[in-house]
Amino acid sequence: MSIAVNNGFSVIKKCTQRFLASYNMRPPIEPEPGLCCQEGCESCVWLVYAQELLDYYRQKYPTDTLNKVKEEIGDKIESPSVREYVMMELAMTEKRYRNMAAIGVKKKKPGEGK
Repeated sequence: MSIAVNNGFSVIKKCTQRFLASYNMRPPIEPEPGLCCQEGCESCVWLVYAQELLDYYRQKYPTDTLNKVKEEIGDKIESPSVREYVMMELAMTEKRYRNMAAIGVKKKKPGEGK
């Protein structure tokens, strides 16, 4: 089973759900067995779950979030190729997050010297 996002509303709805899940500080719900198609698709249920878990852990435990997520979901994903795909995507997501955080720190405040 694969989930296709055909319009912007679906993306907004998914982002809103992720935001509310992290705001309420409830851990995301693990995908039901058999829900993953084992093909490593772009909207893989394990990838969505892992990203929601990463957001949850960032709110609850600000440090070492990537390793906590990897430990929690590593053994739950049956297919080795899907597991590797999800872990790679998580690492890239964490890298983008750190880069954006570093850019925010480097910005000068208005009125500071040149």
